[in-house]
Amino acid sequence: MNYLVWRQHRNQLGFAALGLALLAVILVPTGVHLASAYSAAIKGCGSPGTCTDVGTGLFANYGLLFDLIGLTAVVPALFGLFWGAPLVAAEIEAGTQLLVWTQTVTRRRWLAVKTAWMLAAAAVWGAAISLLVTWWSGPVNAVDQSRFSLGHFDTQGLVPVGYAVFAVALGIGVGAIARRVLPALAMTLGVFTAVRFAIDYVLRPHYLAPRTAVFPLGSQSAPPSGSYWPINSSILDASGNVFDKVHLVAASFPAACRSLLGSAPFDRCLGSHGWKALVEFQPANRFWTFQAIETAIYLALAAVLVLVAFVAVERHDA
Repeated sequence: MNYLVWRQHRNQLGFAALGLALLAVILVPTGVHLASAYSAAIKGCGSPGTCTDVGTGLFANYGLLFDLIGLTAVVPALFGLFWGAPLVAAEIEAGTQLLVWTQTVTRRRWLAVKTAWMLAAAAVWGAAISLLVTWWSGPVNAVDQSRFSLGHFDTQGLVPVGYAVFAVALGIGVGAIARRVLPALAMTLGVFTAVRFAIDYVLRPHYLAPRTAVFPLGSQSAPPSGSYWPINSSILDASGNVFDKVHLVAASFPAACRSLLGSAPFDRCLGSHGWKALVEFQPANRFWTFQAIETAIYLALAAVLVLVAFVAVERHDA
């Protein structure tokens, strides 16, 4: 069975290896150059926290590479479409699985071996791409401090592995149910996109309860530091009443500050009269916790989908 899987899918793995090699050829030399340029820029302006403008010149010539990094977010979906969806659907559609099942290979072993190899390949490729992107993005993470933002969180760390494994498992499960390649491709893409959207925008902000920071308006530094994730912000007046910025009205401001509305000293004036800013945020040190939680969610979904595929294949009329 192992040799059969290799014979059937070596072209797919070969194209994936070529794509990974091309990505490495692009990211490794440019990453070395970017790291060197970042190191020189930091030495020229002091500590990273005081180099607020260092990224302006440092990243000016890397626009296309930033686009390439962003495109790696769609690679797991491609694994699901080209590795997962045809794995069972193409065999059943062509009827070739019947030949294997009549050669003393049970359908359960047939599916187990094929699924194990494809999920392992997805995990390896997802990890390799993530390692390249995470390493290349080191200076960007240090300057922008936005690792929680879309395009950073979902292309670095652990989650690309979870996405890749989930996408392939989804394709296998959908293909085992649909039993035809084209419907399996469409369903895999649709479900993968819907799940990613729901987790990115609905579930992820609620993995852990956000922390709250309160500080005077107009102060030079806010308590959150590093690559934190701002969830919500509001304003407290001197009496502790909470306002969001949309519903603030000029009549609620202290009289001494109204003439400054729209100018730079306005916030400092409010702060001197007891007004405060309230920020709900996920601290920077929760980045890897969030990565682990999200990866676990996708791996759990993948396990369910593999089980669905086994049930569907077992019930398929031989």
